[in-house]
Amino acid sequence: MEFTDKDLEHLERLARVKLAGPSRENLRGQLSRIIEFVKQLQAVDTAGFDAAGATVAAGTSLREDVPRPCLPREEILGAAPERRDEFFGVPPVIDTEDA
Repeated sequence: MEFTDKDLEHLERLARVKLAGPSRENLRGQLSRIIEFVKQLQAVDTAGFDAAGATVAAGTSLREDVPRPCLPREEILGAAPERRDEFFGVPPVIDTEDA
């Protein structure tokens, strides 16, 4: 499946970025190759393989939960690109144009 210009425009709108020139074509080519690779993975026969069992057999490595002091609020919020009172400011994530 070729990743089309229309697909890339949709992705740019969602990510709120605008690509131009060689970087645009480079990304479109990379995304097309990723999609082809995923198609190859989907074609692999996994019948009879219990993926959940493989993770349980390997065991789970846990660390001790040790309380530590938090970073100061002002230090964290000072690094934010946008701040709204005492919170991080983020753009809306739901695109109402397509709804």
